[in-house]
Amino acid sequence: MKSFKGYLTEAPAWTESLSTMLFDLPRAGIVDLVIPLSPSIFSRVWPEKIRSTAFHLTDLDGIRKLKGMQGGKRSISAFYNMMHTEFSYGIKTEGGYVVELEADVLVAFPDDFGSQPDKTGRRWMTLDTIQEYGKVNIFSDMEKLLIDIIVKWDEDPSSADDYKPTQSELNFDWIRLGKTLSRKDKSLVIKDYMDGVEKVIKKNSKSLHSAFTNYVKDRNLKPDPDSGDRALWDELVVNNFTIKKIHVGSEYGEDYQDDDDIEGFPFQLWPDDGDLGDYIARTVQRGK
Repeated sequence: MKSFKGYLTEAPAWTESLSTMLFDLPRAGIVDLVIPLSPSIFSRVWPEKIRSTAFHLTDLDGIRKLKGMQGGKRSISAFYNMMHTEFSYGIKTEGGYVVELEADVLVAFPDDFGSQPDKTGRRWMTLDTIQEYGKVNIFSDMEKLLIDIIVKWDEDPSSADDYKPTQSELNFDWIRLGKTLSRKDKSLVIKDYMDGVEKVIKKNSKSLHSAFTNYVKDRNLKPDPDSGDRALWDELVVNNFTIKKIHVGSEYGEDYQDDDDIEGFPFQLWPDDGDLGDYIARTVQRGK
């Protein structure tokens, strides 16, 4: 286990604070509880790395940020498959540039499962996503973890050793706990939560590892059996990456006709985004 400060220093500032993400449960309650995709936890539970070529859609500013993140623990969202019509628009950025990476794969699913970075840059997924995409049910383990933390930290008399809340009561008490703790105590509760999640992952390590990594072996977006629709892209969470090449889509190709590199990296121009999509598909399948 590591200190709370250790968890916070895994990555740079990004979006929401961890305390906001962790305690402000949406209406669905505990199924929307966030689970850390922590490289440190994963390394302790699964020491053997899965190394793979993957791709990341970004803009020019994003390339500059990626350059400084190479070889580190900070994780980013990547993909194996994406409809070429998306290259110019981007997902979280303006798009136009596809970065070819060699990276450690933490999680891979055949759809956009909505991993979300907190303010430190660490990525999270919801408990519901693990159950839906990974087909692994850790709900009761996570429920017990929350109950243990509430009993330990909540001063309300109802939080005694015989505390057996209904689901709605547990949702309410968890949200209330986050609102009533001091800043110092909240940091200690978050450490308890992270340590507890690591124990849950260890307990379910075999099934979770299969759920998180089986798609690396397949890498094919299959149509939905009911609708026949395919996802526009899949999603991987990767870290410890190196940049191999920058692929410039049709929108910005003319800007680099006379350049030798982009931010020090080799690049390739693609006048037709469809051809870039074909290259990505071939490269991904060749790497299986």
